[in-house]
Amino acid sequence: MSAGLAVVVAGDDLLFSTRIASALTRCGHRPRLVGSLAGFHAALAAGPDAAILNLASHRLDAAAAIRQAKADPATRAIPLLGFCGHADASRQAAARAAGCDLVATNGAVAGNLPRLLEELLAATRATP
Repeated sequence: MSAGLAVVVAGDDLLFSTRIASALTRCGHRPRLVGSLAGFHAALAAGPDAAILNLASHRLDAAAAIRQAKADPATRAIPLLGFCGHADASRQAAARAAGCDLVATNGAVAGNLPRLLEELLAATRATP
């Protein structure tokens, strides 16, 4: 995976978002934190390499954000990684149904973010 990816990190849990942003920065990437639906779509319009969404956000309807991103020709190709608690099957299913490219648990994101980002980018490059 090449260094220096621009990655949108969307969610209203500042502690988790900051933790993800720090991990991305340590890997040489450029995170952009957003906490609202409008902020998410503005950040996607800038053409990032990927986006990571906290599916459990209270102020950001993640499923709606994913649907809108995948419906817009200008943003549909941006790879999206959604995450939430391992027991939150309904949010995971909603994200997948909305078009999220990869869904993971909080623990997987916290412990394996570089690998997940690489997997996300590889999977979306392989999709025609």
